[in-house]
Amino acid sequence: MDQHPIDPSDRVSRRPRRGAARRLLVALAAMLAVAAGTLGTAVYLNRDSPTWQAILGTEPVIEAAPDPAADLPVLLDALENMAATPEVSGTARLATALQGTRTMLAEHVELLTPGIPAASQAAAEGDGTEASANDPAAVPLDAADFSRRLAQTGNALLTQSLGAPEQEARRLSGAGIELLVQARTVLSASGATQAALDALPAPGIAEESAAVATATKDSSTESAPAADGATTHRAALATMPEFAASACPSPAPSNPEAPDSGQLLGKVADAAYRMGYAYDVAGARTSAGLRTAAWDRSGLLVDFAQAVEGQFAEELDCEPLRQPAYQLPADAAQNPMDAARSGEAQLALLLRDAAATQTGDSRAYLLKAAWAQALHARQVTGVAPDFTQVDGTTSPSPAPSAG
Repeated sequence: MDQHPIDPSDRVSRRPRRGAARRLLVALAAMLAVAAGTLGTAVYLNRDSPTWQAILGTEPVIEAAPDPAADLPVLLDALENMAATPEVSGTARLATALQGTRTMLAEHVELLTPGIPAASQAAAEGDGTEASANDPAAVPLDAADFSRRLAQTGNALLTQSLGAPEQEARRLSGAGIELLVQARTVLSASGATQAALDALPAPGIAEESAAVATATKDSSTESAPAADGATTHRAALATMPEFAASACPSPAPSNPEAPDSGQLLGKVADAAYRMGYAYDVAGARTSAGLRTAAWDRSGLLVDFAQAVEGQFAEELDCEPLRQPAYQLPADAAQNPMDAARSGEAQLALLLRDAAATQTGDSRAYLLKAAWAQALHARQVTGVAPDFTQVDGTTSPSPAPSAG
């Protein structure tokens, strides 16, 4: 059989088939690249979600916030070392201030850290060796460093109290305010300048919903301006928030074991009314130099009490708290200004107690007022309020509350 040559034009070229396969591979690669990019973008955008953190193994390590109360035993040890070092304890005035601070710190250590021993006690119960040089309590601090650390711990305690339960809030805020006041007392006793006092850490009382910062000044003289709280600065009355109360304010609690916010706010208003009356009488019985100051103080306290009482008077149909007159202390005739000032410390404690029954901005506002009132009480009486009273039923005694 004859063989016919194949016409070259009838051959099927394979080049087009190879080109189609190449295009298919390119298309698949492009699709994979787009998918990978989309997935990568999604992972990146959702990298902080718990699901992807678990998949990627990038779950953050959540560290517990340090407890500022744990610093109290360390500060107490540092104070012991200072007192044992004559060149650090300095003058008699400073030594007296340090002794008062030691008593105050020991009380708050017992209240807030019953399970945390002091550093020196822990060392003695351990291997018997002395604390190392790296221990902050091992190296005696000077008055400036100690005051700064005291104020820093006070700030932390006060901030922690904003979100604490009621009874715990009393303990934390009371300790915080007292440490802040005592820091200024120690530094002033060391002979520090006003600039050094102003440079001490100031209370930072804030809420997540609205930051409420406190700027404070202090001085050993009576004429120095106090912190801008509601009972010390008239401008603070304009920013008073709404307080929560389950009943009408009343200075006489119906249930002393569990006072509610209305009862405690009533105590605050009643104490302010009583002091306002005492200062008004003192203004009439003193010389012209103190008369204006007494009447100004009286007017501010009465306006504050009326602002607190006014929040509930109409809505809850409450009985008026203010009385036409109040019984004054026995020495009011001889020392009218001292009698009026004797209630300043008690008002700071009542503000602290009332703050614990509130939340959010209302608690921050009253704590700010308590801090300013405590500082004012120390300035005009020379004695800082004792905030270790945490039973929640603090009530003014007849003499201090009256004047």
